[in-house]
Amino acid sequence: MKRILLICLALTFVAFARPSLQLDKDRIEAGKTFGLQLVYPLNELPENRDNLTIETQNGFTFMGLDSSDQVIRPDIEDMFNSFFGGGRNRGGYKARIYTFKLRAPKKTGRIGIGQLFIDIDGQKRVIANDIPINIQRAFTDDALAVSLTASKKSVYEGEQFFVTLGLHTFEHFEGGLQATDMNTGDDFIVHRSDLSNLKFEPVENARREMQASAKFAWLSPTKSGNLQIPPFKFKYTKRGEPKIVEENKQMGGMSFHSQSIRQESIEAEAQSPTINISVKPLPEEGKPANFSGMVGNYSFNADFDRTNLKVGEALTLSVEIKGDGTPGTLTDPKFPDFSDFRSVPPENNISKKIVGNKVITSKSIKVFLYPKKKGEFTVPEISYSWFNPSKRKYETATAGPWTIIVEKGEAAPEAIFQSPATVAGPPSVQKKEIESLGSDIRFIHQVSGTGNKAPYKSIWYWIALLGALPFYFIVTWAIRKRRKHNSDSALVRKGKANKMLRERFASAREALHKGDAKALYAALENGLIDYLSDCTNLEFKGMTRPQMKEELAKLGVKEETIASIDNWLEKCAFARFAPVDPSADEQKKMLADVEKLCGELGKLK
Repeated sequence: MKRILLICLALTFVAFARPSLQLDKDRIEAGKTFGLQLVYPLNELPENRDNLTIETQNGFTFMGLDSSDQVIRPDIEDMFNSFFGGGRNRGGYKARIYTFKLRAPKKTGRIGIGQLFIDIDGQKRVIANDIPINIQRAFTDDALAVSLTASKKSVYEGEQFFVTLGLHTFEHFEGGLQATDMNTGDDFIVHRSDLSNLKFEPVENARREMQASAKFAWLSPTKSGNLQIPPFKFKYTKRGEPKIVEENKQMGGMSFHSQSIRQESIEAEAQSPTINISVKPLPEEGKPANFSGMVGNYSFNADFDRTNLKVGEALTLSVEIKGDGTPGTLTDPKFPDFSDFRSVPPENNISKKIVGNKVITSKSIKVFLYPKKKGEFTVPEISYSWFNPSKRKYETATAGPWTIIVEKGEAAPEAIFQSPATVAGPPSVQKKEIESLGSDIRFIHQVSGTGNKAPYKSIWYWIALLGALPFYFIVTWAIRKRRKHNSDSALVRKGKANKMLRERFASAREALHKGDAKALYAALENGLIDYLSDCTNLEFKGMTRPQMKEELAKLGVKEETIASIDNWLEKCAFARFAPVDPSADEQKKMLADVEKLCGELGKLK
């Protein structure tokens, strides 16, 4: 029964042999040549056939066509020969093999080659449609592709745009991904995003490949011209090209020779291409006189908390500015003359957050004014101007003017120079009345033995008075110094610098304890920048590193200290945005080094 069954299977295979397609290689690599073979049984090959053609698509290139006749063996040949013995060729059929030489496209994944046609009796007939095959990355090529895409290639000076970082891993990628350089250059003010949530997902039609992308940074050019964003560089580990390894072994006096194919892990590097940005200067036509350099879409509002008050009370001018221009930077409006008021240094609060595809920077300013005298005062209007790149024109928002009415305060001192008033008293008397009254006047005798004495005649009175005078002047000097210190926001800020630094490092230690590396490096970077700002009363946030180095040099900071600050800021930035976190020991060392560096910066105060 088995013999009959096998014979039937073999005859069935021959009887139902049809044209089929196969590839001449097990692995088709991107950009490499390969053969697509059409196997056509000779007994089914039409006699009145003509041209056999292929119409390629999706980047495949036709290189040529070859043909040859061969005998095709069925898959059950081994069972058939093992049953009958002798190894004779049975169950096969003759076929003509047409080999289409093609070059694969550079992209990978499951891609359709195109269509096969044959002309029969002058009519073009389809043999195969689409013909999808898997294209894989060559082992000699990079296992990681890095892309950096700008949302705009042409912007105005100061205009905000963002760049998207893309990572694509191929099947021979093995891991160990680490960023070695993610510097955006010195010609931009940058707000970087946190890439800790960067997630890799399978590529459609290519299960062995993964991809991830995220908005990496928002930039604003600081000058016009042709600028460049340098390449982002990464290192990683990949599986190398297959190699044949031959081995000779001795065993029991006999020598053995063997061959094997091995693929070793090797370190590799990848980088994104350079991005060229064309930066246009701002137009001079229509530029307002109070324009301070803001470029984007802004809103502006200013108002007083009240317009009626008394001498001795204060009124507050609140200013709110918000826009999508240079990240973290907002200039102040030009305030009017407040000579009729006594003022203290204004309070400034600036913040930024990502909203949609933009970084929105907000600034709140509070100006406290104390009227010097009563009366009616007019505060002129306050305006704020910016250039709107989407509308290609300057825009101005205005608030005010305001009329401030100041009344006399309840505790205000009264005028001390007034006309003398007649003092009421008894009616005037005549001289004779005085004389008659004088007879009734009696001499009052001094009571002796009381021992009362005027205080100023005592030596202890003068000792106490002279001793109190220095104490009075010391207390008065201390109170005035304290008031002056509190009214000077720079001195207050410097005085709190060390306290604020301890709080920031406490946050960094907490992040280290939790194992949150991204939060640790964010706390270190922000802590170092904020400490520099507190010690110098300069806003280093939003500055480029060259600008920071220039400002520190003006303050007399040593070159090696400036280089150390720049180096640690760069390290923190790399660690924050690298897809792979450094080890726990490296994190502890960086925390200790930044603490030591901040200790050396204490002299800036």
